Amino acid sequence: MSQKKCNQCQTPAVWNVNGICLCVDCYAKLQQANYQNHVMLASTINMLLDDMDDMIGLPRSGGRFKIPTPTTINAGQTTYNNIRVNDSVVGTINTGNVEKLDSRVSAMQGENRHELADAIQRLTEAILNASDLKPCDKDSALECLSFLADQALTPEMERQPIVGKTIISKLEQILTNTGSIASIWSQVEPYISNLF
Repeated sequence: MSQKKCNQCQTPAVWNVNGICLCVDCYAKLQQANYQNHVMLASTINMLLDDMDDMIGLPRSGGRFKIPTPTTINAGQTTYNNIRVNDSVVGTINTGNVEKLDSRVSAMQGENRHELADAIQRLTEAILNASDLKPCDKDSALECLSFLADQALTPEMERQPIVGKTIISKLEQILTNTGSIASIWSQVEPYISNLF
């Protein structure tokens, strides 16, 4: 007796879905497609519920579908376009800030602001690789630097100088107490301070 073949790729079938035979790989792809469809529909329903609350003038009721955030596991060295992240720090940092900084560095390079882009890139990598900086301080420093990178791409008249100077002061406080970064901070600080 011959085993049934997958209807999609002709490997041995394991599942029968509505009369269609599927192998393990094709069934997994079907499940992934079903999951993505579920997320899309749940997001649409959440948006429609918010729209109805807004039209009536009620506060948003909060009864919404929970949409799980996908988990990304990275076991090796990660290189964005500009910033290199060693595998030893991947699990201890907020990679969202690193991605944002990386995109801001690219934007600065696109505007021919290479010195500032280089300064932010070097400082970001130094923060990431500093073994004498606690993970919470790394995240704080990256968040501060992310705000400053945003300000660098904001037209000068629209920047927030008071907040910017406060953030620079906070960043300096974190970094000057860290031996491995203090010298890099002293080199890049003038480029960052010139923003305000």
